[in-house]
Amino acid sequence: MKLDVSYNVPLAPLTTLGVGGLAQHFVHLTDEQQLPLIAEYAKDAELDVCVLGGGSNVLVSDSVIERLVVKNELRGITAAADGDTVLVTAAAGESWDSFVEDTVGRGLAGLENLSGIPGTVGAAPIQNINAYGASAATTIDSVQVFDWKTSEFITVTAGECAFGYRDSIFKQPAGASLIVAAVTFRLAPAGKADFTYRSASQSIERYLAEKDIATPTIADVREAVLNVRSNIGMLPGQFRSAGSFFKNTIVSTEVFESVQRVVVKKFSEKDAAFSPWHWELPDGQVKISTAFLMECSPYNKQTYGERRDAYVGLSPKHSLSIVTEEGATAADVHSFVEKIVSAISDEFGITIESEVNMID
Repeated sequence: MKLDVSYNVPLAPLTTLGVGGLAQHFVHLTDEQQLPLIAEYAKDAELDVCVLGGGSNVLVSDSVIERLVVKNELRGITAAADGDTVLVTAAAGESWDSFVEDTVGRGLAGLENLSGIPGTVGAAPIQNINAYGASAATTIDSVQVFDWKTSEFITVTAGECAFGYRDSIFKQPAGASLIVAAVTFRLAPAGKADFTYRSASQSIERYLAEKDIATPTIADVREAVLNVRSNIGMLPGQFRSAGSFFKNTIVSTEVFESVQRVVVKKFSEKDAAFSPWHWELPDGQVKISTAFLMECSPYNKQTYGERRDAYVGLSPKHSLSIVTEEGATAADVHSFVEKIVSAISDEFGITIESEVNMID
């Protein structure tokens, strides 16, 4: 097998934000047998490797990316019974939502609350994707990876993934050389639907009640999640965006009390309208909805038409979603992000963090 490398490939069309420069070296990964060749090429050319999946959670620099950019397009799904559960393995290049649809179609519970998330299966362990009370970490059994620095295929157990909020070993220096080839999930036949998530504006339960569904199946939950995501403009193709650009904000009790004082004093109406906007965590910290903080700032979905930078603004349907139009650049996005971060800091004294991966 010969590695087919392309040069100076535009990356903007391969991302959902539609911005970015050129990949100096570029490979379509369609077969695991290419991985040792990728490692060899990177070593010979003295290049780092950068992996691109669905391009839905990245912001690519406007400059030339002087790395070997690998577009992960590995495909395949297999399933095998394991006691009372089923182990389902999906190749990293599979569409995430198509994979979730497949598991729901098999009657396997565990991923239905993660319906409608853009991107590929390979991003699930990297980002520890999380939505509507569910996270990938609770269902992942293991991750099959290739270390491009040592040319080894490795199986990483769930315990070794070091999962955290929007975090994993794959985003840390220890996992920087690991390319996700496939992910194995442990799912349950006829599992119980999860309604632990609570939000004033994004209610799975409300949708099911409106449809008069008293005993929802996992397929009903999937449809409810897709409906909710559609209403807030978070389905693939609705906007040129990276989904939620910012993480929810985790703070100490003391910092939360400071934020709450500001909310009570200046934003009591929003406090009532968007409750609950904060949640106590088992470790004593508090998770704050960053979307709520933005609703209290000059940058929110109501200010789409006036608080924007030329071709970059916030989605008119969700305050966490930065959207671009034709003509936008990565520099434009960075500039807009800085204004939002500064506005939140000025108002509440805390710094919100991006969950989007920067490629430069």
